[in-house]
Amino acid sequence: MLHKMRKIIFIMVLLFSIGGYAQRRDGIMAIQLHYGISEGKGQMNKFFGLFNEPKASMGGVGLSYIAGNKGFLVDANLFFQDYYVDKEKLNLPYQLYGINLQGGWSYEKLEFIYINLKAGGFIGLEKINNGEKLGIYGIPLKNSVENFTYGMVFTPEIEIALYRNLFLIVQGNQYWNVGSKYANLKFSTELGLKYYLN
Repeated sequence: MLHKMRKIIFIMVLLFSIGGYAQRRDGIMAIQLHYGISEGKGQMNKFFGLFNEPKASMGGVGLSYIAGNKGFLVDANLFFQDYYVDKEKLNLPYQLYGINLQGGWSYEKLEFIYINLKAGGFIGLEKINNGEKLGIYGIPLKNSVENFTYGMVFTPEIEIALYRNLFLIVQGNQYWNVGSKYANLKFSTELGLKYYLN
């Protein structure tokens, strides 16, 4: 009986806390951070020992702004990418640090969940082969190993209410690195948190 009562109390507390989630409105801002993995290997992260070798990863931190009451939003994020590029079979370590700006629309008719679609562009500084001009077998690389680059990004995202103004975010990011001589398309799956500022 005591065990059942604990379950009931736990469910009531959970429902009460979710019931107080933030209602988005015109002009509200949110801070967000997200981190995840991509296909292939990287240099930076073994994800707390889950993998034997570092995995390709991406992440970011930024701001989100709700524009109007029709579900429109604007995002700006500082981001990084860490993976290996295999253009021309070179298999070189690659890092990109940049900023992206996206506009989008949000479906808000589900309780406790927002579904967002965002698209925009990015600029950033790429570093190839850890800044070393010599590639594998000591062969010089024909293109510069530190460059400014630019491109496009598309992000489907789900926000799930956790507690009051705090949301879990699950997103996919498809980057198209137009300005790079080394990188091209790269997709990542990321988890994060978003907190709405009242």
